[in-house]
Amino acid sequence: MRFRSLGWIFVLGSLAPACTGQLGDPSSGAAGGETGGDVPSPQADGSLPYAAPAPASAALRARTWLLTPEEYGRSVQGLLGVSIDISDMEPVPDNGIYPNMSTSGLVRVTLAEQYAAKAEAAVLALGDRQLSALIPCGKVDATCKTDFVRAAVSKAFRRPATAEDLTHYGEVFDIAAESGDPALPFRWVLKGVLSSPYFLYRTEIGAPSDEAKAAFRLTDHEIATFLSYSVLGEPPSATLVAAADRGELADPALLPGHIDQLLSTPGAADQLGHFLVQWLRLHTFEAEVEKFEDVFPGFADVKGAMFAETQSFLRANGGMEGSIASLLTAPVPEVDPALSAFYRSDASGATDTARSGLLSLGSVLSKTAKQYLTSPTLRGLFIRDQLLCQHITLPDNFTPPPIEESELRMAPKTTRELYDTHAAQPACRSCHALTDNVGYMLENFDGAGRYRTLEQYRSPSLTEPVAAPQPINAVSLLLNTDVDGEYDSAAGLGEALSRSSWVRECVARQAFRFYFGQVEAARGIPPVVQGTAALDRTGLLRDLLVALLSSPSTLERVRD
Repeated sequence: MRFRSLGWIFVLGSLAPACTGQLGDPSSGAAGGETGGDVPSPQADGSLPYAAPAPASAALRARTWLLTPEEYGRSVQGLLGVSIDISDMEPVPDNGIYPNMSTSGLVRVTLAEQYAAKAEAAVLALGDRQLSALIPCGKVDATCKTDFVRAAVSKAFRRPATAEDLTHYGEVFDIAAESGDPALPFRWVLKGVLSSPYFLYRTEIGAPSDEAKAAFRLTDHEIATFLSYSVLGEPPSATLVAAADRGELADPALLPGHIDQLLSTPGAADQLGHFLVQWLRLHTFEAEVEKFEDVFPGFADVKGAMFAETQSFLRANGGMEGSIASLLTAPVPEVDPALSAFYRSDASGATDTARSGLLSLGSVLSKTAKQYLTSPTLRGLFIRDQLLCQHITLPDNFTPPPIEESELRMAPKTTRELYDTHAAQPACRSCHALTDNVGYMLENFDGAGRYRTLEQYRSPSLTEPVAAPQPINAVSLLLNTDVDGEYDSAAGLGEALSRSSWVRECVARQAFRFYFGQVEAARGIPPVVQGTAALDRTGLLRDLLVALLSSPSTLERVRD
């Protein structure tokens, strides 16, 4: 069962070739216009975040959802009580959104072989005492067969065992019993359920009686599974299963209380931390970000500390008591002497290294830069995409001229001069007008996140610096937002974005994508609307999650 997202193209200006972007409601066919200048302006027609979204259906598409390797490992541990090594498992393909998206997981031959091998190794490694603990009667005895099969299947499949399940796995038990090894039937039933699609996938398909219905509600056990994996990244606890058995999770009046209980567990804070790191596109930071050592000496030595700083900042300002405002404006404390020394290692920046908000994190700044240079474009794209949900894409069959061509032609004195000249080309103007102006506000931080007040432009294409150090000009205009204005620093930009209702809506949309595992078909779906309203009221991430997960979309599904 696959989900399809609806998309549309927003034409930015009439320049040829035009920059395009998915800005706002992807279910709308409307297109924006331009104001007559070089910088395109959206129309307040309800198709963009500049007007209230039109209400959209709460019912999401029915689906099955493959466990991620991390979820698989926790699920095996939840069933057997032992941990397994998942480090060698085939990773989820990078979809450019979040690793847990419901359409990303595919079981190729290699992964299927890994499932089979890990299931067999895990059950054979169980000691006698461990195995006995999994049998309701507490001993390896064939008379315990029925209760064991029912318990194992129900826990593995995260729903009550059916008569068909009991018959099937009872036959597996009987065949294995012919070996004469009294423990083998129990092990082989466990191996079987570990290899079943009902274990490997989360289902959102309703009860068998719903098969002929176009629209239906999830079963209580499907709701329990959805909530537990989304909030905690693991199978539902006995407490949540008991609530499902009592029929409480499908009750809209009782659902928020159960969500609040889930959010009070330590695993919920960990999962929120995973969301924040992935929202900022930093989950691949340590493996992917590299810098030229002769340009940024010492970066490799502090990269680990830089990521640790990020995690510490996000825990302090983005946990269950955290807020959008604190994420964008809170001071970044200095906790690692070597990292602090690196941040001060540019001679021109030693007088002022105070940092505030996530836009001043070294990890964000270095991830959105080149190996030898800053990149106003990459930094602007990051802010447009991740903080404003304004996704800018190039037209089909268009390759922009490399910025290195402009670099060789003009021998720039500063990065800003280079990008200004490059953006002046008609083929580049419409996109760069939206991105570079935002990125310029971060120019006081170099490509490795060090603070500076001067720049001596260097490039691998140019053998020597072309000019004496030049003063940094970080003053620029923020356009096409609800907090438009002139800003001159990461701190000023962060403070402005912390006041933006569009940012709050974008965070609600990003949270929906992560916790529901899909891209919103429209801005007006209840999780996004309720999540945005919660952020408008309090700005607190916990309130966002309660509103998001207690919406009707947690309960309702529809089939094509």
